[in-house]
Amino acid sequence: MARIPENFVQDLLARTDLVELIDARVPLKKTGRNYSACCPFHQEKTPSFTVAPDKQFYYCFGCGASGNAVGFLMEYEHMNFPEAVKQLASRAGMEVPESRPETAADKQRKDRLQSLYDLLSRAERFYSQQLRQAPEKQKAVSYLKNRGLSGEIAKKFAIGFAPPGYDNLINGLSLTESALEQALTAGLLVRREDTGRVYDKFRDRIIFPIRDSRGRTIGFGGRVLGDGKPKYLNSPETPVFHKGQELYGLWEWRQSRDRSDRLYVVEGYMDVIALTQHGVPNVVATLGTATTEDHARKLFRQVNEVILCFDGDKAGVRAAWRALESLLPALDDGKQVRFLFLPDGEDPDTLVRAQGPEALRALTDQADTLSTYLFRHLSEGLDLNTVDGRARLARLALPYLDKPAGPVYRALLTEELARLTRLDKESLSQLKPAKPEPTPAAPTPRPQATQQSWGEEPPPAEWGDAIPPPEQDAFYPADDLPPMEDLGHSPRHTSSRRKGPLTMVERLVLVLLDYPQLIEAQPLPDGVEQLPIPHIDLLIQVAGLCRQNHRPAALLGALMALEQGETMARLLKASLKPPMEEAMATRLWQDALSQLEVARLEAALAEVEQAGIPDASHWQELHKALAEARQHARKPFH
Repeated sequence: MARIPENFVQDLLARTDLVELIDARVPLKKTGRNYSACCPFHQEKTPSFTVAPDKQFYYCFGCGASGNAVGFLMEYEHMNFPEAVKQLASRAGMEVPESRPETAADKQRKDRLQSLYDLLSRAERFYSQQLRQAPEKQKAVSYLKNRGLSGEIAKKFAIGFAPPGYDNLINGLSLTESALEQALTAGLLVRREDTGRVYDKFRDRIIFPIRDSRGRTIGFGGRVLGDGKPKYLNSPETPVFHKGQELYGLWEWRQSRDRSDRLYVVEGYMDVIALTQHGVPNVVATLGTATTEDHARKLFRQVNEVILCFDGDKAGVRAAWRALESLLPALDDGKQVRFLFLPDGEDPDTLVRAQGPEALRALTDQADTLSTYLFRHLSEGLDLNTVDGRARLARLALPYLDKPAGPVYRALLTEELARLTRLDKESLSQLKPAKPEPTPAAPTPRPQATQQSWGEEPPPAEWGDAIPPPEQDAFYPADDLPPMEDLGHSPRHTSSRRKGPLTMVERLVLVLLDYPQLIEAQPLPDGVEQLPIPHIDLLIQVAGLCRQNHRPAALLGALMALEQGETMARLLKASLKPPMEEAMATRLWQDALSQLEVARLEAALAEVEQAGIPDASHWQELHKALAEARQHARKPFH
């Protein structure tokens, strides 16, 4: 299959009305200059999904989903990239052209992955068939009936059976020599190291297919019938299955009509299936691994409230604490986590079968919130009526206060710790351990520039408030623009998930998003790529894209392909705010170019001087150029 030319995709985006496309699937409401709706990609009651018609771009302030028309169809309709492009082209009356053929490596990789998906799908059908036809099927059917499962729910989750024996799957799928190797890669077969013999991985087990977000079978879980070990066996890590990222039952829940704004996270396949059958469809399970940060982010993209269900024993408490540590970095404002510890001898399956879903919901209402569980767990064994106990709690809790993504949540945790320890927030802030300075990987030695060198540690000034952070809508008039004294940023803003003010380069990128024509009239100075400025490579990339894409939709489409994930997401979110006036944006751009030229010449001069005895004429030229650049940078622009 040939690749779709990039220029065609950009032209297609320019001809597509994103508002019309989305409104046909998710009714939109006009809100100022943009449109809004409840997000179609996660459950919410208050609209946080925004569509910007001028930029032909959407963004959800709740789950972070963002993109253009192609991205929306891929996510909403579960299409791949070519399918989404073809549907948009058909809608626009355009024919998708073909460019260069795929390379051999491209085709090989795609074919390998597709062959794995096809093989796993065939294996799913085989296991499902064995539940109906295998001679040993009765013990599997009896087990499922004893667990109270109906035929309808078994079909919904495609439950199957792997008969006893070592070559049922091999013979049932008539695997050739090359197919055997694929089956080994897919985790369906195992090879003994001593003899080299290949045999079925799943034997005499109930089989639970695991599906990804597009409904494709990517792996299996198997529950042993009898006394064999292990009780549960999962597919290994494969090119299509990564258990630390997948959630069992998520695809099935998304296909249901349930619109709950909470998801239960349980530990087993049977818990998911039993809860679904008994009226609690909003349930998923991790796949034999602890809850990870990837799990947490996937959960919060779907709902605002996550209920983690654990046994009340020591193992359950340990698992809950590991889950808390994974969830904290993904916990943004407006999100909620509860820890539900079940009574002794109960699991979600037995609870809902014996007492119904109301019992589970009643326990949920009494479950600890994350903050309650955090401080209760850390306070165990401490006497908070004593100074020593409160001091110990403060030391234990302080490292957790800055972990949540949401600034409001961080502030409320600090307030709660202040109440428990009887310390004020200022005292707690002073007690926080100092964050280590980021260590650059294998830095290239740079010459020390003279005077205001960028090779030195930059002062904490953030270029004034020339462009307000994304949380603000106010704009400064051009006459009130603060002087631009520094182009660096404070070390405290180096975190990839920081919520503070934009850095200088991020602000310049934001200016280009609204006024890409600036780069044509006033390009970046030569040599800026050598300057040690945070995100300078991003600015250079965006500047290059601005020359190729003058339309907002095309520019944003190209930007989304950059490997600058969180930085771009932050800027694209900020770009949904009303743009600043063009005169002010031009002033900011011109001032920045002046400062960049000064920094470039300072670095060049330092390099010449550090090299030893400089060429006198070249040294004088650099000094003269630097003096002129500094003088020019101090002049007001008209």
